[in-house]
Amino acid sequence: MKGAKPVIAIDGPAGVGKSSVGKAVALRYDLSFLSTGEMYRCLGWKVLDMGINLDDEDKVFEAAKNIKWSFERASDNSLKVFVDGVYLGGKLFSDKVGQAASKASASARARAVVTQKQIEIGRAGAIVMEGRDIGTVICPGAQVKIFLTATAEERAKRRFLQLKQNGKTADYEQLLSSIKARDERDSSRAVAPLKPASDAVIIDTSDMTLRQVTDKVLEISSPYAS
Repeated sequence: MKGAKPVIAIDGPAGVGKSSVGKAVALRYDLSFLSTGEMYRCLGWKVLDMGINLDDEDKVFEAAKNIKWSFERASDNSLKVFVDGVYLGGKLFSDKVGQAASKASASARARAVVTQKQIEIGRAGAIVMEGRDIGTVICPGAQVKIFLTATAEERAKRRFLQLKQNGKTADYEQLLSSIKARDERDSSRAVAPLKPASDAVIIDTSDMTLRQVTDKVLEISSPYAS
């Protein structure tokens, strides 16, 4: 429906630019933006902070169930995620928390808790949501479904350069190995595996700039949001 405020789902593995593209699209169309991966990173951080063994599904489930979620829209239209009233910010983006998030999200019961919260947010509409199962599970009725992809090598290169630019040490081969391992976990898990929705538009970003990807997504979504 032209002129309506749509739900735009952007899925794909780590390192394909989902957040950057999603924020740009949200700003262009005055929609909220939610990186659902941040919610799983919050769960991963919580589990690590509580000293819970990631293989203990009962305790991971309890941690997920007891999180009190709240959200605040920032100036860039992104929804800042608060855990028990606390905004964790940069604490969420270490590789250790990322690996914990991936493992915790593979727990069916813990994932169901977070999924339900995300579904509630999606039902309100007027939002760009990015993650790994938005078009398939969270918002299967989304007006626009995008699946971004890129080679593992290109994604490792991007992450390597990002870390170097931020003055952090980085090992390309280690990053590549970590990305491949995470892809395998996310794609092979029994619950909500990483895969494009049957009606998603697949965009390979390997040889594209961020601007080119953003322009392509804006072109696809414009009939629904402009």
